Amino acid sequence: MEGLRESDLYGPVRDYLQSLGYEVKGEVKDCDVTATRDGELIVVELKRGFTLELIYQAMDRQKVADGVYVAVPLPRRGYLSPRMREMQSLCRRLELGLIFVGFTSKGTGQVDVAVHPREASVPRRDKKRRLAVIREHESRTGSANTGGVTRKKILTAYKEQALLVARLLRDHGPLRAEDIKKLGGPANAGVILGRNVLGWFEREPDPQSRRYVYRPGEKALAALEEYQDLL
Repeated sequence: MEGLRESDLYGPVRDYLQSLGYEVKGEVKDCDVTATRDGELIVVELKRGFTLELIYQAMDRQKVADGVYVAVPLPRRGYLSPRMREMQSLCRRLELGLIFVGFTSKGTGQVDVAVHPREASVPRRDKKRRLAVIREHESRTGSANTGGVTRKKILTAYKEQALLVARLLRDHGPLRAEDIKKLGGPANAGVILGRNVLGWFEREPDPQSRRYVYRPGEKALAALEEYQDLL
């Protein structure tokens, strides 16, 4: 267990939540794991150990989620660990859920939910942040990110949309923004191309109008190659 990473906890937690009918995504708006089902939002924070930092993060996520879990590796001594009761008691007091992830000798992860979160006793929702998390979660086409990763670029919904624009330009371009939307591109194609936040696109005047036509740059072509499985 010495080489265990936070991201190693993601797979077992994801599979457990999916078995309950949730749609699960990793690394959404600073949340390690988000899961939605019938309007309910669950957040899970992953850590290699039960730390004060983990508790702080989980309490912050309570501002946006209907229920928050913390997930940590099962201690070496399992439920005989001397800290086991204290961990469960603290989570109950703070209305947090507690998940232990154990691993077999073959490396297979197994989830044990020791505590389920309770509905908050007092309102504490940040509606604006909650809506931002849900929108980002729902805008992504899949779960390309692994929860708990560090020092790795996150594939956001905006970047997914930019990838679609780049692919259409590569396959059909050069094109105007309205042409991209007609081909099934995102509704905000014009904004993506005009602002060019990622530095992916090149433009030139359209000889048939006063607008611009666009083509993918080297960065866009490299990104299409990197994320070809997603596309």
